[in-house]
Amino acid sequence: MRFKLSKLARQLPLPLTIGLLASSLPAMAQENNNSSNKKEQAGLEVISVTAQKRVENVQEVPITISAVSADSIRDNDISNVTEISAFIPNVEMDATSPFAGSSSVLSAFIRGIGQNDFAFNLEPGVGLYVDGVYYARTIGAVVDTLNLERIEVLKGPQGTLFGRNTIGGAISITTSAPDEDFNFQTETTLGSFNRQDIRVSADVPLSDNLFSQFSFSSKRRDGYQKRIHFAGAEQFINDVGKFNTVENQASYGNQSGAENGTNARLKLLYRASSDIDITWTSDMSHTNESAAPSSLIAVNSEGSLASLYNTCIGLDVATLEQIGLGVACGVRGVVGTSFAGANADDNPNNNRLPIDDRYITGDPDTTYATGSNFSILDAWGTALTVDWSLVDSIDFKSITSFRKLEASFGVDNSGAPLILVDTSFYTEQKQYSQELQLTGKAFGDKLDWVTGLYYFSEEGMLLDTPIFAAGLVQVYGPNFLENKAVAAFAHLNYAVTEEFGLTFGLRYTEENKQFEGQQQELNGFGIKVGFPSFLYPDQTDLTRVFPLGVNKLDFNDTSVHMGAQYKLSGNIMTYYSYSEGFKSGGWTTRLTLPEPGNVVPTFEPEAATSHELGIKSRFWDNRAQINAAMFHTDYENIQVTVSRGLSPFFENAAAGVIKGLEFEGQFLVTDDLFVNLALGYIDAAYTELNEGTAIEKTDLFVNTPKNSATLGLRYNIPLTSGAEWVILADWAYRSEIANNSENVAGTNQPAASTANASLKYLSDDGKWDVTLRGDNLTDKRLIVSGFENADVGTTQVVYSAPRQWSLTLGYHF
Repeated sequence: MRFKLSKLARQLPLPLTIGLLASSLPAMAQENNNSSNKKEQAGLEVISVTAQKRVENVQEVPITISAVSADSIRDNDISNVTEISAFIPNVEMDATSPFAGSSSVLSAFIRGIGQNDFAFNLEPGVGLYVDGVYYARTIGAVVDTLNLERIEVLKGPQGTLFGRNTIGGAISITTSAPDEDFNFQTETTLGSFNRQDIRVSADVPLSDNLFSQFSFSSKRRDGYQKRIHFAGAEQFINDVGKFNTVENQASYGNQSGAENGTNARLKLLYRASSDIDITWTSDMSHTNESAAPSSLIAVNSEGSLASLYNTCIGLDVATLEQIGLGVACGVRGVVGTSFAGANADDNPNNNRLPIDDRYITGDPDTTYATGSNFSILDAWGTALTVDWSLVDSIDFKSITSFRKLEASFGVDNSGAPLILVDTSFYTEQKQYSQELQLTGKAFGDKLDWVTGLYYFSEEGMLLDTPIFAAGLVQVYGPNFLENKAVAAFAHLNYAVTEEFGLTFGLRYTEENKQFEGQQQELNGFGIKVGFPSFLYPDQTDLTRVFPLGVNKLDFNDTSVHMGAQYKLSGNIMTYYSYSEGFKSGGWTTRLTLPEPGNVVPTFEPEAATSHELGIKSRFWDNRAQINAAMFHTDYENIQVTVSRGLSPFFENAAAGVIKGLEFEGQFLVTDDLFVNLALGYIDAAYTELNEGTAIEKTDLFVNTPKNSATLGLRYNIPLTSGAEWVILADWAYRSEIANNSENVAGTNQPAASTANASLKYLSDDGKWDVTLRGDNLTDKRLIVSGFENADVGTTQVVYSAPRQWSLTLGYHF
């Protein structure tokens, strides 16, 4: 494949092409404008990042990076990592995934590559790192922005320095370090839906060489979707609470979309000598809230299970026996009751509601749901980081970490007063990782190098307990997994001249995976409708649908990064990079019937190779910054979640090509007016489709809008007293976004824009401030997740929150 810049430019929108050729934008760092103190400099601040495992000016790193500072996070009321995507082109992040119900699932996509499923057997496509520690699961990865120094978003495959499962890019979060001086700050926020947030952070020096920091946050907010009564439902049987689910309680209240969580972090920094720093970190997160709000938008009562259910309750028992449905409509698994002929006999006490579209409210803020409604997460971790300057030109770093999480979550996806599509899950996971790095300089400081070793292991389980069509299908699916990976890497930057430099990186990875699936279908529905019993894997237990035994897979990969950069002047750099990445393979675990031949369905690793051409520039006496990049990615063995029967099935579906452009600019128009602009364009298309896949070549990639734009401003109004007013406003646009691989009708989010604004008062001594903020000012309701269960006949979506206001009081000393 040859990267043809001129051909790509002809395919891009004219305004963006002109912007690129004129000296355009991404890699941009969201600048720190010192929101809590008045500006003392006329010029954009320099942002330092660690994308290449060493501290560098973001403008001198020859890859696309967007960095969001702590002050920008605070100014824009960004409460978790997903919310930064509104400010960065070609990056989309949600805090939930289809049919999950949890608001703690990081569904992250960068330049069209990512993952929007939470299952333990599936790997993220965008790697998340906190202080250098990899978070292996998408569940529990919606990191709170508690006391951060910055968030770096690295775009494109990061296979050499960050490793596997960073095929789309990486999100690197750096928390604040303990300060040598005493500091204390607190924020209290009140707002819509009874919002009550508290944040506290304190730096406390314990001795001349031991420093501590404690941070805590609590977030509380009522849900914005109400569970309302379906008139007359009390006259019908609904079986709510009778099925095997992961929680005894079917529902946590009559609202969905609430927030209820706490986060805490303790850090100790020990300066053992002038050459050795040792940092110990411990953190915890606890969430206990209602599920993400699910809205029913379509029902096809001709679907197999919906039609069968309606037939079961509508015909008398004798007729059902005559047409061969007596067994299918009879006693259901663990429930132990039959609904055959329920509405056809003379007993009104066993009547049941039918499955049809009467449960569609048409209002994203109301639902007739009565089933599961909970999202619980407990996660904690600890890490020990040693920074040791061995000699003047060589530094050593060790990062040792352990993490553990436990989560249960469930949601009634049908929006009906009966159990139609109720999905609930329980997962637990623990991981250990060790990274060793050596960094240094050589050849008269012309060569910057980093090399290292990495080890990772994890184990855990995921229990699936979905219920379909009043118990016609009752899944009980415990899955047990173990993963291990080792890697060695090296990365070199060599300055051939003062203007021209070369980059080369290499990483070799080996991983071993182990999996045992014990999934059952407790109602034995397949046998009841004629699926041959001898095809089941365990003849002593005909509810078992997954093959017996432990399964193993081994993968290895060598990823390469190459690049060159040239400084046109002291503040303008152009660069080219070639990078490779891969996302691990695995097993599909969600079965409701045995697979032919009792094989264990597997999927292969994804692979991506990307070419990027970019420019980074500063001008106007350091008051303007424009960065831009063009990219072209070949994407192979694309892993997708598709609806195959009742089950969301994971498979390699296609190959594709992704190409596009990014532009990010920052302008200090006056000493008091700062403006930032970001534009993104992606042309993502399938070039090959595997036989049998449900995807069409014309389908949009998941979470990949073709066009995106962001415009923001900050205006300072100094007062004679020394105090200051600050006005902040931002506007974001996204073209149509697909929320699932099959682009199911009604689940795509049409093109839309949103706007937010705030007014802040800063005291003259900089010790306190008050902020009034409005989010989603136009009250635009966006579809952030959507899924169709074709064999049940339902389609459901999750809508974003409505317009909200908040008032924050901050105090610092």
